[in-house]
Amino acid sequence: MRFKADPADYRLDEAQHLLVVRWRDGHESRYSFDDLRKVCPCADCRTAEEPRGGLQVLTGPVVRRGEIRIVAISPVGRYALGFRWSDGHSTGIYSFDFLRELCPCEACRLGAG
Repeated sequence: MRFKADPADYRLDEAQHLLVVRWRDGHESRYSFDDLRKVCPCADCRTAEEPRGGLQVLTGPVVRRGEIRIVAISPVGRYALGFRWSDGHSTGIYSFDFLRELCPCEACRLGAG
């Protein structure tokens, strides 16, 4: 099922460590900071997933689950969001299509969201 990736609004829920997006079709998506950071779509992060020679070089601070934060959100045109993360990373552009397809709710995982 193809979703309409048109957000009505979005906000950070710092207490729960979530990005909450309410879509114009009424659906609400709740993304954990950890999960969003893990799937960063930037070239550096996507390349790091495929280590050469079986060894992955890590840069920046090592962050345990639950420690990562979104420090700032900025719209990228009318099609995406950019985040500045507490680990210093800021080059990923999360398109609204990508975010909608990534929705972790049960209805979306089953293709009914």
